[in-house]
Amino acid sequence: MSKKKKMSFGESLKAQFSTKSLVLIPIAVGINLIGGTLCSTLKLPLFLDMIGTIVVACLSGPWVAALCGLLTNVFLALVANPVYLPYSIVSILCGLVTGYMVKAGMFRKVWGVILTCLACTLTNTISASLITIFVYGGATGVTGSSVLTATLIAATKDIVMSVLSSSMLENLIDKGITFVIAYILVKKIPKRFMSQYAVDSDDDEDED
Repeated sequence: MSKKKKMSFGESLKAQFSTKSLVLIPIAVGINLIGGTLCSTLKLPLFLDMIGTIVVACLSGPWVAALCGLLTNVFLALVANPVYLPYSIVSILCGLVTGYMVKAGMFRKVWGVILTCLACTLTNTISASLITIFVYGGATGVTGSSVLTATLIAATKDIVMSVLSSSMLENLIDKGITFVIAYILVKKIPKRFMSQYAVDSDDDEDED
């Protein structure tokens, strides 16, 4: 099995932001917006605004995925609810975590996808909870989970544990659905098309 020359961070970043990746970004953001806007409109206890980000992470890399996450939240803030804007940092972090785990080869096996999903869930739960607590006082009213959070706060009088608990539950369900959909989409992409993008990450070569 041949070894690939290790690229520097600058070279890797340049490779990720290829023309093909730049064309893919608005498509991925559009997919995110459809899911995010639908959940926001219906007040569902879900987000579904990361499907495109995960697909881009698998094709183009972590920093392109991070940009998709940022743009998604900016547009959601404009078209759905301004409350989404501070959560841009959450989407960026989730894009980076997912992208780097993909580069480590985690999306080649189902157990790796599950680990990536759990890592993304934990990242989202902690970062989003901090924003919810310190920026919005414990609830945003955007999704159905705000009702659960308010109920827990009333019952326990502990805002931190209430927000973390409701956020973890919501994210486990949301990210589970999101990763399943994204994984199916990625598996449907022809290998010849996948090979045109940056994330071959020393793991496009099949291992025994």
